[in-house]
Amino acid sequence: MNCIIVDDDFSCVNALAGIIQNYCPQLQITGTANTIADAVKLIHAKNPELVFLDVEINDETGFDLFRYFPSPTFEVVFTTAHEKYALKAIKSSCYDFLLKPVVIQEMITVVDKLEKEKQFSSGKNIGVLLDNLRTKESGLQKIAIPSAEGYSFVDTSAIISLEADGKYTKIITDSGLRSLSTKNIGEFEELLGNDLFFRTHKSWIVNLNHVKKFLKNESQVLLSNDTLADVSSRKKDEFLRLFDKA
Repeated sequence: MNCIIVDDDFSCVNALAGIIQNYCPQLQITGTANTIADAVKLIHAKNPELVFLDVEINDETGFDLFRYFPSPTFEVVFTTAHEKYALKAIKSSCYDFLLKPVVIQEMITVVDKLEKEKQFSSGKNIGVLLDNLRTKESGLQKIAIPSAEGYSFVDTSAIISLEADGKYTKIITDSGLRSLSTKNIGEFEELLGNDLFFRTHKSWIVNLNHVKKFLKNESQVLLSNDTLADVSSRKKDEFLRLFDKA
């Protein structure tokens, strides 16, 4: 798999290149760039299958690359040392990322995953990413939901509930869409951790705007689609306090 590295820190470029050469023999580095303009030229010249893209590049961001490639024919792995919200936006659009300093085993895991999936992110993934970056004050606007068949793209406000199903997660929206995601419910809790969603139970996350009634005797909530979601005894008081504010 041909790849390029886009990063304005030469020490990071050298460190990443060293890991690739020593531990990821299936990758061949065909060039490096330290600006977005140079990255655009390099991509046109080398046609890479994979781009390692730094989140912050001088006074630009790695996301600026998508202005030139709105539907890329290459996969992207972001690299970053910080930018907590940017990481949440990256995860919401199902891109892979590596935290600096890059850990060898994490690099191997990401590369193995890309080889197995061989599925390029679409322009819709990019749209989810950029929308969420623009609206970080109000939380994620959309998420890409990975499944065995591909991705579903969903407005977070349309999600009624998420229910754990082993290592997978069942997601129901107000349009009746039912998805089974390959992400576990803990990953969704991290992504959706804002004022709109609450994890009522180890197996349930609910959209608070879709809560109709709390059933005290059953310790369940009735949702807008008449689904009953469990509320654990540990979470009950915290959950009810959310509605005391009204």
